[in-house]
Amino acid sequence: MRSLTFSPMFSPKRTVPNLAALTLMGLLAATGVAEAQSVVIQDPPAKSTTVTETLNAAKEDFQAGQKSLQDRQYRTAIAHYNQALLKNPSYTEAYYSRAMAKAEMGDKLGAIGDWGEVLRLNPQQASALGQRGNLYYQLGDKPAASRDWTAALQIDPSLTSVQVNQAYATMERGNPEAALTELDQVLRLKPNDVAALVNRAYVKQQLGDRNGALSDLEQALRIQGNSPEAYLNRGLIYQQMGRDNDAIQDLTMAIKAKPDYAEAFYNRAIVYTTESKFDLAVADLTKVIEIQPTRSDAFYQRGLLYSMSRNRSAAIEDFEQVLKLRPEDAATFKAVADLRADNGDLSGALEDYNRALQSDANLADAYASRGKVRGKMGDYQASVDDYTRVIALDTRNISAFYHRGQARQQLGDGMGAIADYSETLRLNPNHAEALYGRGTLMAQMGQTMAAKNDLQQASKLYLQQGKAEGYRTTLNWLRKF
Repeated sequence: MRSLTFSPMFSPKRTVPNLAALTLMGLLAATGVAEAQSVVIQDPPAKSTTVTETLNAAKEDFQAGQKSLQDRQYRTAIAHYNQALLKNPSYTEAYYSRAMAKAEMGDKLGAIGDWGEVLRLNPQQASALGQRGNLYYQLGDKPAASRDWTAALQIDPSLTSVQVNQAYATMERGNPEAALTELDQVLRLKPNDVAALVNRAYVKQQLGDRNGALSDLEQALRIQGNSPEAYLNRGLIYQQMGRDNDAIQDLTMAIKAKPDYAEAFYNRAIVYTTESKFDLAVADLTKVIEIQPTRSDAFYQRGLLYSMSRNRSAAIEDFEQVLKLRPEDAATFKAVADLRADNGDLSGALEDYNRALQSDANLADAYASRGKVRGKMGDYQASVDDYTRVIALDTRNISAFYHRGQARQQLGDGMGAIADYSETLRLNPNHAEALYGRGTLMAQMGQTMAAKNDLQQASKLYLQQGKAEGYRTTLNWLRKF
Protein backbone atom coordinates (compact mmCIF):
# COMPACT_ATOMS: atom_id res chain seq x y z
CA MET A 1 0.00 0.00 0.00
CA ARG A 2 1.10 3.56 -0.59
CA SER A 3 -0.64 6.66 0.63
CA LEU A 4 -1.30 9.28 -1.99
CA THR A 5 -1.84 12.98 -1.75
CA PHE A 6 -5.61 13.00 -1.43
CA SER A 7 -6.79 9.79 0.22
CA PRO A 8 -5.15 6.78 1.84
CA MET A 9 -7.95 4.71 0.35
CA PHE A 10 -6.61 5.35 -3.13
CA SER A 11 -4.07 2.54 -3.24
CA PRO A 12 -2.48 0.46 -5.96
CA LYS A 13 -4.34 -2.62 -6.98
CA ARG A 14 -1.71 -5.24 -6.47
CA THR A 15 -2.10 -7.41 -9.55
CA VAL A 16 -0.76 -10.89 -9.80
CA PRO A 17 -0.06 -12.24 -13.28
CA ASN A 18 -3.07 -13.43 -15.20
CA LEU A 19 -3.49 -17.16 -15.09
CA ALA A 20 -0.84 -18.23 -17.50
CA ALA A 21 -2.97 -19.83 -20.18
CA LEU A 22 -5.59 -17.11 -20.24
CA THR A 23 -3.66 -14.60 -22.30
CA LEU A 24 -4.50 -14.57 -25.98
CA MET A 25 -1.06 -15.77 -27.02
CA GLY A 26 -1.06 -18.37 -24.27
CA LEU A 27 -4.38 -19.68 -25.44
CA LEU A 28 -3.24 -19.85 -29.03
CA ALA A 29 -0.13 -21.70 -27.98
CA ALA A 30 -2.14 -24.04 -25.79
CA THR A 31 -4.46 -25.10 -28.58
CA GLY A 32 -1.71 -25.98 -30.99
CA VAL A 33 -4.26 -25.22 -33.67
CA ALA A 34 -3.27 -22.91 -36.48
CA GLU A 35 -6.28 -23.74 -38.56
CA ALA A 36 -9.04 -26.30 -38.81
CA GLN A 37 -8.13 -29.78 -39.93
CA SER A 38 -9.98 -31.35 -42.81
CA VAL A 39 -12.78 -33.60 -41.62
CA VAL A 40 -13.39 -36.73 -43.66
CA ILE A 41 -16.89 -38.17 -43.44
CA GLN A 42 -17.80 -41.32 -45.32
CA ASP A 43 -21.10 -40.55 -47.05
CA PRO A 44 -22.74 -41.93 -50.11
CA PRO A 45 -21.05 -40.61 -53.25
CA ALA A 46 -24.11 -38.60 -54.21
CA LYS A 47 -23.81 -36.44 -51.11
CA SER A 48 -20.04 -36.16 -50.78
CA THR A 49 -19.76 -32.99 -52.85
CA THR A 50 -22.38 -31.17 -50.72
CA VAL A 51 -20.75 -32.28 -47.47
CA THR A 52 -17.31 -31.25 -48.67
CA GLU A 53 -18.54 -27.83 -49.72
CA THR A 54 -20.25 -27.36 -46.36
CA LEU A 55 -17.14 -28.37 -44.45
CA ASN A 56 -14.97 -26.11 -46.59
CA ALA A 57 -17.36 -23.23 -45.94
CA ALA A 58 -17.14 -23.98 -42.20
CA LYS A 59 -13.36 -23.94 -42.48
CA GLU A 60 -13.47 -20.53 -44.17
CA ASP A 61 -15.68 -19.17 -41.38
CA PHE A 62 -13.31 -20.62 -38.81
CA GLN A 63 -10.25 -19.05 -40.42
CA ALA A 64 -12.03 -15.69 -40.59
CA GLY A 65 -12.77 -16.09 -36.89
CA GLN A 66 -9.12 -16.84 -36.15
CA LYS A 67 -8.05 -13.64 -37.88
CA SER A 68 -10.60 -11.60 -35.93
CA LEU A 69 -9.47 -13.27 -32.71
CA GLN A 70 -5.85 -12.35 -33.36
CA ASP A 71 -6.97 -8.78 -34.08
CA ARG A 72 -8.85 -8.80 -30.74
CA GLN A 73 -12.17 -8.31 -32.51
CA TYR A 74 -13.89 -10.79 -30.25
CA ARG A 75 -17.54 -10.22 -31.17
CA THR A 76 -16.72 -10.55 -34.85
CA ALA A 77 -14.71 -13.69 -34.13
CA ILE A 78 -17.62 -15.24 -32.25
CA ALA A 79 -19.98 -14.48 -35.13
CA HIS A 80 -17.65 -16.32 -37.52
CA TYR A 81 -17.33 -19.30 -35.17
CA ASN A 82 -21.12 -19.43 -34.85
CA GLN A 83 -21.40 -19.74 -38.61
CA ALA A 84 -18.73 -22.42 -38.68
CA LEU A 85 -20.59 -24.44 -36.05
CA LEU A 86 -23.89 -24.11 -37.87
CA LYS A 87 -22.24 -25.74 -40.86
CA ASN A 88 -20.25 -28.27 -38.81
CA PRO A 89 -21.64 -28.90 -35.30
CA SER A 90 -18.73 -31.23 -34.51
CA TYR A 91 -16.05 -28.62 -35.23
CA THR A 92 -13.91 -29.00 -32.11
CA GLU A 93 -11.48 -26.21 -32.98
CA ALA A 94 -14.35 -23.74 -33.49
CA TYR A 95 -15.74 -24.51 -30.02
CA TYR A 96 -12.26 -24.08 -28.57
CA SER A 97 -11.59 -20.77 -30.28
CA ARG A 98 -15.07 -19.47 -29.50
CA ALA A 99 -14.37 -20.26 -25.85
CA MET A 100 -11.17 -18.23 -26.10
CA ALA A 101 -13.03 -15.23 -27.52
CA LYS A 102 -15.75 -15.48 -24.87
CA ALA A 103 -13.12 -15.66 -22.12
CA GLU A 104 -11.44 -12.53 -23.46
CA MET A 105 -14.81 -10.73 -23.39
CA GLY A 106 -15.42 -11.78 -19.78
CA ASP A 107 -18.13 -14.33 -20.60
CA LYS A 108 -16.66 -17.00 -18.34
CA LEU A 109 -19.76 -19.18 -18.17
CA GLY A 110 -20.11 -19.12 -21.95
CA ALA A 111 -16.46 -20.09 -22.35
CA ILE A 112 -16.86 -22.92 -19.83
CA GLY A 113 -19.80 -24.20 -21.84
CA ASP A 114 -17.78 -24.20 -25.05
CA TRP A 115 -14.83 -25.98 -23.45
CA GLY A 116 -17.36 -28.52 -22.21
CA GLU A 117 -18.35 -29.11 -25.84
CA VAL A 118 -14.69 -29.54 -26.77
CA LEU A 119 -14.34 -32.18 -24.06
CA ARG A 120 -17.55 -33.91 -25.13
CA LEU A 121 -16.10 -34.27 -28.60
CA ASN A 122 -12.57 -35.02 -27.38
CA PRO A 123 -12.32 -36.02 -23.69
CA GLN A 124 -8.52 -36.17 -23.97
CA GLN A 125 -8.11 -32.49 -24.85
CA ALA A 126 -5.82 -31.56 -21.93
CA SER A 127 -5.55 -27.88 -22.79
CA ALA A 128 -9.35 -27.51 -22.72
CA LEU A 129 -9.39 -29.01 -19.23
CA GLY A 130 -6.68 -26.57 -18.21
CA GLN A 131 -8.53 -23.58 -19.63
CA ARG A 132 -11.83 -24.59 -18.08
CA GLY A 133 -10.07 -25.07 -14.76
CA ASN A 134 -8.72 -21.52 -15.00
CA LEU A 135 -12.20 -20.08 -15.36
CA TYR A 136 -13.64 -22.24 -12.60
CA TYR A 137 -10.90 -20.85 -10.38
CA GLN A 138 -11.70 -17.26 -11.35
CA LEU A 139 -15.38 -17.90 -10.60
CA GLY A 140 -14.46 -19.17 -7.14
CA ASP A 141 -15.17 -22.87 -7.77
CA LYS A 142 -11.75 -24.04 -6.64
CA PRO A 143 -12.64 -27.75 -6.28
CA ALA A 144 -13.83 -27.83 -9.92
CA ALA A 145 -10.66 -26.01 -11.00
CA SER A 146 -8.50 -28.52 -9.13
CA ARG A 147 -10.33 -31.46 -10.73
CA ASP A 148 -9.84 -30.07 -14.23
CA TRP A 149 -6.17 -29.22 -13.65
CA THR A 150 -5.46 -32.66 -12.19
CA ALA A 151 -7.18 -34.35 -15.12
CA ALA A 152 -5.27 -32.19 -17.60
CA LEU A 153 -1.92 -33.16 -16.10
CA GLN A 154 -2.87 -36.85 -16.07
CA ILE A 155 -3.37 -36.59 -19.81
CA ASP A 156 -0.36 -34.35 -20.46
CA PRO A 157 2.11 -34.07 -17.54
CA SER A 158 4.20 -31.55 -19.52
CA LEU A 159 1.42 -28.94 -19.66
CA THR A 160 3.35 -26.20 -17.87
CA SER A 161 0.55 -23.63 -18.08
CA VAL A 162 -1.49 -25.83 -15.72
CA GLN A 163 1.48 -26.35 -13.41
CA VAL A 164 1.97 -22.59 -13.24
CA ASN A 165 -1.69 -22.07 -12.42
CA GLN A 166 -1.57 -24.67 -9.68
CA ALA A 167 1.34 -22.75 -8.18
CA TYR A 168 -0.74 -19.59 -8.43
CA ALA A 169 -3.52 -21.31 -6.49
CA THR A 170 -1.00 -22.43 -3.88
CA MET A 171 0.13 -18.83 -3.49
CA GLU A 172 -3.46 -17.65 -3.13
CA ARG A 173 -3.98 -20.21 -0.35
CA GLY A 174 -1.31 -18.35 1.60
CA ASN A 175 1.61 -20.72 1.04
CA PRO A 176 4.17 -18.72 -0.99
CA GLU A 177 7.07 -21.03 -0.06
CA ALA A 178 5.28 -24.04 -1.57
CA ALA A 179 4.31 -21.99 -4.63
CA LEU A 180 7.95 -21.01 -5.10
CA THR A 181 8.98 -24.67 -4.96
CA GLU A 182 6.37 -25.59 -7.58
CA LEU A 183 7.52 -22.82 -9.92
CA ASP A 184 11.17 -23.75 -9.42
CA GLN A 185 10.29 -27.26 -10.58
CA VAL A 186 8.59 -25.91 -13.71
CA LEU A 187 11.56 -23.70 -14.54
CA ARG A 188 14.09 -26.46 -14.05
CA LEU A 189 12.37 -28.30 -16.88
CA LYS A 190 11.53 -25.22 -18.95
CA PRO A 191 13.84 -22.35 -17.95
CA ASN A 192 12.41 -20.06 -20.63
CA ASP A 193 8.76 -20.37 -19.63
CA VAL A 194 7.68 -16.71 -19.43
CA ALA A 195 4.48 -17.33 -17.47
CA ALA A 196 6.39 -19.30 -14.84
CA LEU A 197 9.02 -16.55 -14.57
CA VAL A 198 6.37 -13.83 -14.16
CA ASN A 199 4.51 -15.82 -11.53
CA ARG A 200 7.71 -16.68 -9.68
CA ALA A 201 8.64 -13.00 -9.67
CA TYR A 202 5.33 -12.24 -8.00
CA VAL A 203 5.88 -14.92 -5.36
CA LYS A 204 9.42 -13.67 -4.69
CA GLN A 205 8.10 -10.14 -4.30
CA GLN A 206 5.59 -11.36 -1.72
CA LEU A 207 8.41 -13.12 0.13
CA GLY A 208 10.43 -9.89 0.22
CA ASP A 209 12.95 -10.88 -2.45
CA ARG A 210 12.59 -7.77 -4.62
CA ASN A 211 15.91 -8.27 -6.42
CA GLY A 212 15.01 -11.86 -7.23
CA ALA A 213 11.65 -10.72 -8.56
CA LEU A 214 13.26 -8.09 -10.79
CA SER A 215 15.77 -10.66 -12.05
CA ASP A 216 12.95 -13.03 -13.10
CA LEU A 217 11.01 -10.26 -14.82
CA GLU A 218 14.06 -9.06 -16.71
CA GLN A 219 14.73 -12.62 -17.86
CA ALA A 220 11.10 -12.92 -18.98
CA LEU A 221 11.45 -9.73 -21.02
CA ARG A 222 14.69 -10.96 -22.61
CA ILE A 223 12.80 -14.06 -23.75
CA GLN A 224 9.59 -12.29 -24.74
CA GLY A 225 10.20 -8.59 -25.14
CA ASN A 226 6.51 -7.73 -25.41
CA SER A 227 5.21 -9.61 -22.36
CA PRO A 228 2.52 -7.30 -20.91
CA GLU A 229 2.42 -9.21 -17.61
CA ALA A 230 6.17 -8.86 -17.14
CA TYR A 231 6.05 -5.12 -17.80
CA LEU A 232 3.05 -4.71 -15.49
CA ASN A 233 4.66 -6.49 -12.57
CA ARG A 234 8.01 -4.79 -13.00
CA GLY A 235 6.22 -1.46 -13.18
CA LEU A 236 4.49 -2.22 -9.88
CA ILE A 237 7.82 -3.02 -8.24
CA TYR A 238 9.31 0.23 -9.56
CA GLN A 239 6.31 2.05 -8.15
CA GLN A 240 6.93 0.52 -4.72
CA MET A 241 10.54 1.63 -4.98
CA GLY A 242 9.47 5.22 -5.69
CA ARG A 243 10.77 5.06 -9.26
CA ASP A 244 7.62 6.58 -10.71
CA ASN A 245 9.07 7.47 -14.11
CA ASP A 246 10.31 3.90 -14.62
CA ALA A 247 6.95 2.58 -13.43
CA ILE A 248 5.07 4.74 -15.95
CA GLN A 249 7.41 3.64 -18.72
CA ASP A 250 6.85 -0.06 -17.96
CA LEU A 251 3.09 0.30 -17.58
CA THR A 252 3.00 2.17 -20.89
CA MET A 253 4.93 -0.70 -22.51
CA ALA A 254 2.41 -3.14 -21.06
CA ILE A 255 -0.39 -1.14 -22.68
CA LYS A 256 1.50 -1.00 -25.96
CA ALA A 257 1.83 -4.79 -25.91
CA LYS A 258 -1.79 -5.26 -24.85
CA PRO A 259 -3.94 -2.21 -25.70
CA ASP A 260 -6.93 -3.39 -23.65
CA TYR A 261 -4.88 -4.20 -20.52
CA ALA A 262 -7.15 -2.71 -17.87
CA GLU A 263 -4.79 -3.43 -14.96
CA ALA A 264 -1.97 -1.51 -16.63
CA PHE A 265 -4.21 1.52 -17.19
CA TYR A 266 -5.48 1.29 -13.61
CA ASN A 267 -2.05 1.14 -12.02
CA ARG A 268 -0.66 3.85 -14.31
CA ALA A 269 -3.52 6.05 -13.09
CA ILE A 270 -2.29 5.50 -9.55
CA VAL A 271 1.26 6.49 -10.44
CA TYR A 272 -0.02 9.57 -12.27
CA THR A 273 -1.91 10.47 -9.09
CA THR A 274 1.25 10.27 -6.99
CA GLU A 275 2.82 12.61 -9.55
CA SER A 276 -0.17 14.99 -9.23
CA LYS A 277 -0.99 14.42 -12.91
CA PHE A 278 -4.68 14.17 -12.16
CA ASP A 279 -5.98 14.73 -15.70
CA LEU A 280 -3.88 11.83 -16.96
CA ALA A 281 -5.06 9.67 -14.06
CA VAL A 282 -8.69 10.42 -14.89
CA ALA A 283 -8.06 9.58 -18.56
CA ASP A 284 -6.57 6.20 -17.63
CA LEU A 285 -9.41 5.36 -15.26
CA THR A 286 -11.89 6.30 -17.98
CA LYS A 287 -10.12 3.86 -20.28
CA VAL A 288 -10.40 1.14 -17.63
CA ILE A 289 -14.15 1.75 -17.44
CA GLU A 290 -14.45 1.58 -21.24
CA ILE A 291 -12.70 -1.80 -21.21
CA GLN A 292 -14.49 -3.13 -18.11
CA PRO A 293 -17.78 -1.24 -17.64
CA THR A 294 -18.52 -3.05 -14.36
CA ARG A 295 -15.16 -2.18 -12.81
CA SER A 296 -16.41 -0.64 -9.56
CA ASP A 297 -12.97 0.23 -8.17
CA ALA A 298 -12.22 2.35 -11.24
CA PHE A 299 -15.47 4.27 -10.79
CA TYR A 300 -14.62 4.77 -7.11
CA GLN A 301 -11.09 6.03 -7.74
CA ARG A 302 -12.23 8.34 -10.53
CA GLY A 303 -14.92 9.65 -8.20
CA LEU A 304 -12.26 10.50 -5.64
CA LEU A 305 -10.31 12.41 -8.26
CA TYR A 306 -13.41 14.32 -9.31
CA SER A 307 -14.01 15.10 -5.63
CA MET A 308 -10.52 16.56 -5.38
CA SER A 309 -11.15 18.82 -8.34
CA ARG A 310 -14.49 19.95 -6.85
CA ASN A 311 -16.39 18.38 -9.74
CA ARG A 312 -19.13 17.33 -7.34
CA SER A 313 -21.72 16.19 -9.90
CA ALA A 314 -19.26 13.95 -11.75
CA ALA A 315 -18.00 12.51 -8.46
CA ILE A 316 -21.50 11.66 -7.24
CA GLU A 317 -22.33 10.11 -10.62
CA ASP A 318 -19.32 7.81 -10.31
CA PHE A 319 -20.11 6.93 -6.70
CA GLU A 320 -23.69 6.11 -7.71
CA GLN A 321 -22.29 3.69 -10.30
CA VAL A 322 -20.23 2.04 -7.56
CA LEU A 323 -23.32 1.63 -5.39
CA LYS A 324 -25.21 0.02 -8.28
CA LEU A 325 -22.42 -2.52 -8.53
CA ARG A 326 -21.71 -2.78 -4.78
CA PRO A 327 -24.93 -1.67 -3.04
CA GLU A 328 -23.53 -1.95 0.49
CA ASP A 329 -20.11 -0.41 -0.11
CA ALA A 330 -19.27 1.50 3.08
CA ALA A 331 -16.35 3.47 1.64
CA THR A 332 -18.56 4.82 -1.17
CA PHE A 333 -21.32 5.89 1.22
CA LYS A 334 -18.64 7.72 3.20
CA ALA A 335 -17.28 9.38 0.06
CA VAL A 336 -20.76 10.63 -0.86
CA ALA A 337 -21.29 11.81 2.73
CA ASP A 338 -18.01 13.75 2.59
CA LEU A 339 -19.20 15.52 -0.55
CA ARG A 340 -22.50 16.41 1.11
CA ALA A 341 -20.73 17.69 4.21
CA ASP A 342 -18.38 19.86 2.14
CA ASN A 343 -21.42 21.26 0.36
CA GLY A 344 -23.14 22.15 3.65
CA ASP A 345 -25.74 19.37 3.50
CA LEU A 346 -25.11 18.18 7.07
CA SER A 347 -28.31 16.15 7.47
CA GLY A 348 -27.74 14.38 4.15
CA ALA A 349 -24.14 13.71 5.13
CA LEU A 350 -25.24 12.31 8.47
CA GLU A 351 -27.64 9.94 6.74
CA ASP A 352 -24.91 8.63 4.43
CA TYR A 353 -22.41 8.24 7.28
CA ASN A 354 -25.05 6.18 9.07
CA ARG A 355 -25.45 3.98 5.98
CA ALA A 356 -21.69 3.57 5.72
CA LEU A 357 -21.49 2.43 9.33
CA GLN A 358 -24.42 0.06 8.89
CA SER A 359 -22.37 -1.61 6.16
CA ASP A 360 -19.10 -1.55 8.11
CA ALA A 361 -19.30 -0.95 11.84
CA ASN A 362 -15.50 -0.75 12.05
CA LEU A 363 -14.95 2.06 9.55
CA ALA A 364 -13.02 4.47 11.76
CA ASP A 365 -12.92 7.26 9.15
CA ALA A 366 -16.71 7.28 8.97
CA TYR A 367 -17.03 7.66 12.75
CA ALA A 368 -14.50 10.51 12.66
CA SER A 369 -16.31 12.31 9.85
CA ARG A 370 -19.71 11.77 11.45
CA GLY A 371 -18.31 13.11 14.72
CA LYS A 372 -17.23 16.26 12.93
CA VAL A 373 -20.67 16.73 11.34
CA ARG A 374 -22.43 16.12 14.64
CA GLY A 375 -20.20 18.75 16.23
CA LYS A 376 -21.17 21.25 13.54
CA MET A 377 -24.81 20.42 14.21
CA GLY A 378 -24.30 21.16 17.92
CA ASP A 379 -24.71 17.55 19.09
CA TYR A 380 -21.45 17.48 21.04
CA GLN A 381 -22.22 14.42 23.12
CA ALA A 382 -22.87 12.38 19.98
CA SER A 383 -19.64 13.82 18.58
CA VAL A 384 -17.75 12.64 21.69
CA ASP A 385 -19.30 9.19 21.28
CA ASP A 386 -18.13 8.98 17.65
CA TYR A 387 -14.56 10.01 18.45
CA THR A 388 -14.53 7.50 21.30
CA ARG A 389 -15.39 4.77 18.75
CA VAL A 390 -12.54 5.96 16.54
CA ILE A 391 -10.10 5.74 19.46
CA ALA A 392 -11.35 2.25 20.33
CA LEU A 393 -10.50 1.20 16.78
CA ASP A 394 -7.22 3.17 16.61
CA THR A 395 -5.64 4.07 19.93
CA ARG A 396 -3.03 6.28 18.26
CA ASN A 397 -5.43 8.42 16.26
CA ILE A 398 -4.17 11.94 17.04
CA SER A 399 -7.03 13.70 15.26
CA ALA A 400 -9.66 11.77 17.21
CA PHE A 401 -8.16 12.69 20.58
CA TYR A 402 -7.89 16.34 19.59
CA HIS A 403 -11.44 16.63 18.22
CA ARG A 404 -12.89 14.74 21.16
CA GLY A 405 -11.13 17.27 23.38
CA GLN A 406 -12.80 20.08 21.45
CA ALA A 407 -16.23 18.45 21.79
CA ARG A 408 -15.70 17.88 25.53
CA GLN A 409 -14.64 21.50 25.90
CA GLN A 410 -17.92 22.56 24.26
CA LEU A 411 -19.79 20.37 26.76
CA GLY A 412 -18.04 22.08 29.65
CA ASP A 413 -15.99 19.00 30.51
CA GLY A 414 -12.72 20.87 31.02
CA MET A 415 -10.86 18.02 32.70
CA GLY A 416 -11.89 15.56 30.01
CA ALA A 417 -10.81 18.03 27.32
CA ILE A 418 -7.44 18.61 29.01
CA ALA A 419 -6.90 14.83 29.17
CA ASP A 420 -7.58 14.53 25.43
CA TYR A 421 -5.35 17.49 24.54
CA SER A 422 -2.59 15.99 26.68
CA GLU A 423 -2.89 12.64 24.89
CA THR A 424 -2.79 14.48 21.57
CA LEU A 425 0.47 16.13 22.65
CA ARG A 426 1.93 12.87 23.87
CA LEU A 427 1.43 11.47 20.38
CA ASN A 428 2.47 14.71 18.65
CA PRO A 429 4.34 17.27 20.80
CA ASN A 430 4.16 19.83 17.98
CA HIS A 431 0.36 19.97 17.81
CA ALA A 432 -0.12 23.73 18.15
CA GLU A 433 -3.92 23.56 18.35
CA ALA A 434 -3.84 21.10 21.27
CA LEU A 435 -1.37 23.33 23.12
CA TYR A 436 -3.63 26.32 22.52
CA GLY A 437 -6.74 24.44 23.66
CA ARG A 438 -5.09 23.09 26.80
CA GLY A 439 -3.53 26.47 27.54
CA THR A 440 -6.84 28.34 27.40
CA LEU A 441 -8.47 25.77 29.70
CA MET A 442 -5.59 25.99 32.15
CA ALA A 443 -5.96 29.79 32.17
CA GLN A 444 -9.68 29.50 32.87
CA MET A 445 -8.90 27.17 35.81
CA GLY A 446 -6.37 29.60 37.25
CA GLN A 447 -3.34 27.50 36.35
CA THR A 448 -1.44 30.55 35.10
CA MET A 449 2.08 29.13 34.79
CA ALA A 450 0.94 25.98 32.98
CA ALA A 451 -1.32 28.04 30.73
CA LYS A 452 1.43 30.51 29.89
CA ASN A 453 3.86 27.70 29.07
CA ASP A 454 1.35 26.00 26.70
CA LEU A 455 0.40 29.23 24.98
CA GLN A 456 4.02 30.32 24.48
CA GLN A 457 4.81 26.97 22.85
CA ALA A 458 1.67 27.23 20.73
CA SER A 459 2.62 30.72 19.50
CA LYS A 460 6.09 29.53 18.45
CA LEU A 461 4.62 26.56 16.56
CA TYR A 462 1.96 28.69 14.89
CA LEU A 463 4.68 31.06 13.72
CA GLN A 464 6.88 28.21 12.44
CA GLN A 465 3.91 26.62 10.66
CA GLY A 466 2.81 29.87 9.04
CA LYS A 467 -0.57 29.92 10.79
CA ALA A 468 -1.03 33.64 11.19
CA GLU A 469 -4.52 33.60 12.69
CA GLY A 470 -3.55 31.07 15.35
CA TYR A 471 -0.44 33.09 16.18
CA ARG A 472 -2.46 36.32 16.62
CA THR A 473 -5.11 34.63 18.77
CA THR A 474 -2.46 33.07 21.02
CA LEU A 475 -0.68 36.41 21.49
CA ASN A 476 -3.99 37.96 22.59
CA TRP A 477 -4.25 35.33 25.31
CA LEU A 478 -0.64 35.86 26.40
CA ARG A 479 -1.22 39.60 26.78
CA LYS A 480 -3.78 38.83 29.48
CA PHE A 481 -0.95 37.58 31.68
